[in-house]
Amino acid sequence: MEEYRGELLAPAGTMDCLKAAIAAGADAVYLGGQRFGARAFAGNFSREELLEGLSLAHLWNRKIYLTVNTLTKQDELSGLCDWIAPFYEAGLDGVIVQDMGVLEKLRKNFPGMELHASTQMTVTESRSALFLKSLGVCRIVPARELSLEEIRLLKEQTGLAMEVFIHGALCYCYSGQCLFSSFLGGRSGNRGRCAQPCRQPYTVLGQEAGGGRMGGKSQQKPPAYPLSLKDLCVLPFLPELMDAKIDSFKIEGRMKSPEYVAGVTAIYRKYMDLYLTDREHWQIDPEDQELLAKLYVRSETGGGYYHRHNGREMLTLEKPGYLACPQEILERVHGMMEDGKLQKPVSFHAAIRPGEPINLTASCEGISVQKEGTIAQPAQKRPLAEDDVVKQLKKTGGSFYGADDISVELDGDSFVPVSALNELRRETLDALTEKLQDRQKRTYVPEHGREAETAQSEAGESTAAAMPPLHYADSQRPQPTQCYVSVLQAEQAFAALRTTGTDRLYLSSDLMDDPKTGQLMELVRNVKADRPGFELFVTLPTILRSYSEPYLKRLSGQVKAYDGLVDGFLAGSLGGMCWVAEKYPEKKLSLQHSVYTFNRETRQLYQDCFAPDSYTAPLELNRRELEALPPQNQEMVVYGRVPMMVSAGCVKRSLGACQISHTQKQLSQGIPAAAFSCRLKDRYNVEFPVWVNCRHCMNTIYNSVPLSLHQYLAEQKRRGIRAIRLDFTDETAKKTQEVLEFFSEGKGTAPAQYTTGHYKKGVQ
Repeated sequence: MEEYRGELLAPAGTMDCLKAAIAAGADAVYLGGQRFGARAFAGNFSREELLEGLSLAHLWNRKIYLTVNTLTKQDELSGLCDWIAPFYEAGLDGVIVQDMGVLEKLRKNFPGMELHASTQMTVTESRSALFLKSLGVCRIVPARELSLEEIRLLKEQTGLAMEVFIHGALCYCYSGQCLFSSFLGGRSGNRGRCAQPCRQPYTVLGQEAGGGRMGGKSQQKPPAYPLSLKDLCVLPFLPELMDAKIDSFKIEGRMKSPEYVAGVTAIYRKYMDLYLTDREHWQIDPEDQELLAKLYVRSETGGGYYHRHNGREMLTLEKPGYLACPQEILERVHGMMEDGKLQKPVSFHAAIRPGEPINLTASCEGISVQKEGTIAQPAQKRPLAEDDVVKQLKKTGGSFYGADDISVELDGDSFVPVSALNELRRETLDALTEKLQDRQKRTYVPEHGREAETAQSEAGESTAAAMPPLHYADSQRPQPTQCYVSVLQAEQAFAALRTTGTDRLYLSSDLMDDPKTGQLMELVRNVKADRPGFELFVTLPTILRSYSEPYLKRLSGQVKAYDGLVDGFLAGSLGGMCWVAEKYPEKKLSLQHSVYTFNRETRQLYQDCFAPDSYTAPLELNRRELEALPPQNQEMVVYGRVPMMVSAGCVKRSLGACQISHTQKQLSQGIPAAAFSCRLKDRYNVEFPVWVNCRHCMNTIYNSVPLSLHQYLAEQKRRGIRAIRLDFTDETAKKTQEVLEFFSEGKGTAPAQYTTGHYKKGVQ
């Protein structure tokens, strides 16, 4: 068995950062190109720079992982393979991916290249990880909210490599589940353009205790930064992570300076090596801890979620801005950068004989090259001495090499100009460099993916090319567009069931053991008898974790108790989809908008693997981009507050309004159903409702006004979509009924305040 070492993975936004990372001891570097990366405002690498970076890293036996970790629109996907091809041929070691359509194209077209699941995929449990493994993923970057024990379990259950963050900024929202920046200003975190609204001040309003709808009696707290997490620093408990045999230790910071990259990488390199060589005497030098605490951090650092589920101690409630880095810290880092200059040991053997070309062999890391130079002349005066040759071969300055072993073979008295020796040395080292860099080069075969798809088609398997047309011909037009309704509260469910326009009800799974569930299910039974075709689906929690298993087991019992009434499930994550496929293959599955379907390839992959009854159109695509997705089985949210953030954090607890301290053990044992509400008021006096779910110890922050596409209903129906959907969150029963009647029957008036979201403009 290979001895455990652990990979130190550093960020690079520029070539200087890349060089700093390698010099400081990084085993691998992750970086982005000028397309498909989740740091649109980082320096990023041009095609030429990326190829140069690959050559540099491979010369030093370091790896390069390319971030292709954004959701990708249909018109962008066609250029993906041509963009990746030169990097693949240059030996690109791996790609970090969020979009499932991108994953499929890379898997089919670039064999032998590692595929890593980005933290943007929100992998929180083993079912989703195992599904990704079946698609060729070899490494998971799990959600940063997972505890160390959860990561241990994930590794044990899947056998996949785990890459975890050890230093740098943390998001308040589960990565990949944030639409806050997107809906506030059109800058999508899913597209690498987050404006970081979580770093802004908010006043917290709301109820101190008790359930009910969002926005009850107001209890105001002073303005603070309740969504701004402290920067992560795991150095104090780094040995615990290494004891867990974590595969890769990742430093956040592709938008940060070379000094940050060099300083942080060097410190972690030092202590990872110390763990491997002298675990018994492992301890931190206070000066090193001080450097990490002051090198471009947000006022304070903390241990993240590794040992905590949430809490006030994790936040920078008062000063979330980056502090100036003290001059003495910068000077120390600059000294480290000087000390860490790159140099590879090379050995030379020179053979010089009168009347023959000079022969020089250079060897490094088991690879040798031999070059011939000018013809050596018989010495007329002083013959060439061995020391003369050694002196010139040692002059490797300006290259990546340092001569550590030089042998010279002189046969007879010869003379060679110094310039000739220098020129031959340079040519030989250049040839050696090229040979070292060639070790990981590959050949890209563009037909590979098409051949694979053709083979699938011939085998009778469905492919993207075999998908139904984008629009129906008039003779093929399906049944009229249906109206689906999603509810968060019991009284909304009663209102929806009593409105004849509801064709399908999505009922929150947390309502399955509500005190009113028996009465609710009796009404469902009556509706099914009166309205053939009506369906009841259960909406699963967006986030499922290992401690959710007892919850899912109880949910199965509740579904069984009402057998015959539940027709299917609405899943908001890969984990939920896999759970339904495993436990209820006979029931229907619908996909929530949080299961992003930005392109046809993603839609087809889900169709092949899960055969969903319907999928929800993404909330970040505009009307033209939505046209690229097949309308068949598509449902579209046309009303409802958009969930802007789904977080493991708790706004109420962070500001002292909730004294419950949930541990993951308690959550696995089952917390009683409870949902409180509060609101966040920003500096413009705009209020965002927050649904505080105690059962899952999870917050959902909703938009200040509901989405409403009532002006475009006819347009959607002409497109032939399966259903429009109304999502109810904080509405009363009366308001629910009014909205339902307006959208399904045209009665009443449109919402007074609303947004059309991204339907007209979309995101960049």
